[in-house]
Amino acid sequence: MKRFLFIVFLGLNLLGYSQGNLQFNQALLLNATANNSTQWTVPAGKVWKLESMGVNASAVYVYFNGTMAFEFWGATGSTGNNGYARSANSSPIWMPAGTVVGHYSNATTAYRWFSILEFNIVP
Repeated sequence: MKRFLFIVFLGLNLLGYSQGNLQFNQALLLNATANNSTQWTVPAGKVWKLESMGVNASAVYVYFNGTMAFEFWGATGSTGNNGYARSANSSPIWMPAGTVVGHYSNATTAYRWFSILEFNIVP
């Protein structure tokens, strides 16, 4: 009887402490061109995982909630043409719902892309 009550009590404790799970929703490829700043907002009930990004300009400045997070530098080929480059720090960045992701580049022909995985928060 003691063993049965212990198992029931342990099970109830684990249920009371459960957290939300993440369920894969979709892969996103967000991009922007020209001399502009573009913003995207992580939707309610979602989490974004920024896997990688690239730019064919000299640099792009990435902002989270209006504060500059980092600069991302593109690669310039031997012919003088810019090419896509991946960040030296390839760690993913997790962004909760409501996070505003923005970027800016002053290059007039810049092309920027963000590879993002979107997850649903399942209670």
